Amino acid sequence: MPTHTRIDDAELLSQFSHTLLEIYRLAREEPLERFLQTMLECIQSLIPFQSAWWGRGTPSSDEPELLQSFFLLGLPPDYFEDWKSIRKQDDTVERVFKEPGKPVVLTMDQPDISEGLKWLAHKYAFSELMCTISRDDITGFINHLSLYRGSDDPAFSAMELTLMQSLMPHLLSAASINQIRNVHAVMESKTENPMSLAVSDANGVLQSSEPGLVDLLLTEWPDWRGPQLPFAPTLDGYHGQALAIDCQARGQNFLLIARPLYPIEQLSAREQDVAVRFGQGRTYKEIAREIGISPNTVRYYLRSIYMKLGINSKADISRLLHDLPNSKPI
Repeated sequence: MPTHTRIDDAELLSQFSHTLLEIYRLAREEPLERFLQTMLECIQSLIPFQSAWWGRGTPSSDEPELLQSFFLLGLPPDYFEDWKSIRKQDDTVERVFKEPGKPVVLTMDQPDISEGLKWLAHKYAFSELMCTISRDDITGFINHLSLYRGSDDPAFSAMELTLMQSLMPHLLSAASINQIRNVHAVMESKTENPMSLAVSDANGVLQSSEPGLVDLLLTEWPDWRGPQLPFAPTLDGYHGQALAIDCQARGQNFLLIARPLYPIEQLSAREQDVAVRFGQGRTYKEIAREIGISPNTVRYYLRSIYMKLGINSKADISRLLHDLPNSKPI
């Protein structure tokens, strides 16, 4: 743990400002899978600690292992499983939810600390913890940060609690910036159709998103309420009646790029075949010969295409095809 020394208010304010600038720089520049580690290491220079846990979850969930994500610094992966085994005995939970946004400090020699939490502290060699939570207004998630100190470390000071309280909103903002920036990094190869960007975990739980994502999802699932996505994210993405969602794996998360379907994409595969050829100037007979149907069937498909798309001419079809970006396959 970095050395803990007393500094004056002016120096502390300068250090706090420098830490914030560095965190936002990391948010813009670090890859998604490495950002939380470098962010916590940056905090460590301002508020020294031996280990930390950054977590996100829904407080009403009966299955925290499905709706709780975590990043551990200085702690082994087993910590999360051990914490779940004593979750109902964790004195921290009730206390932080009484005053969200205000850090809580617990020392393991307090008489009211549960045996479960003491067992966890003994196993992972910490004697004091500081925890704070904050709610994400977009996803509804509860975010928390716990910092741990050992028996040889000084106690968390009142000033450090103030620093943590001031720092936490910036950490949430920086984490969201980092996730969305990573989504934007893959946009150059995508279409120009209006898009909304988001990040979910592997279980389809929304972690961070642009506000427009909700409106897009509601066009496909009018009754949807987050944070659990109404589809399972996979590398195949999602192609529905009203929108398409591209899913790209990034570490334990998925980057999501959602967009409304182009009008031509709302047609069946065979209707698309007919529309593309007709828009390119082929005759009924040429289309029939190329895709193995009769000219009368071509006429049937064209009537269906006009009705579905609300158009009535070959020029309209050509215009809709022209609106597709060059990279968009049909």
